[in-house]
Amino acid sequence: MSTKACKILVVDDDADTREALSTALSDAGFAVEAVEGGGQALDWIQQHGEPDVILLDLRMPHIDGNQLLARLRGGRARAVVLSGDSSARLIRFARDARLLGKPVDLEELEKAVTDACAA
Repeated sequence: MSTKACKILVVDDDADTREALSTALSDAGFAVEAVEGGGQALDWIQQHGEPDVILLDLRMPHIDGNQLLARLRGGRARAVVLSGDSSARLIRFARDARLLGKPVDLEELEKAVTDACAA
């Protein structure tokens, strides 16, 4: 799938991070939308359909990344998870999603999203 055809949804409660990720991925040619939390992501998906890739933070208020992914389990979207936490629980969780550490290396981010688009 080409980058322009790959729809990315960025989900992060930090406005600066959300904007930086969205800008970096847009500059790389991806179609990017961004929301600030899990509840907004569910609303966006209900209105627009599932994206190809969901790039999300795990630690967010209300509906966090784990809860969002649990609600979307079985859907077609691939997940790229961002976290500064490298606990064993997260490493086990990463079997179902690509896990990138924070702070995010932009080249690594672009590669992870490109790989997820191609999957």
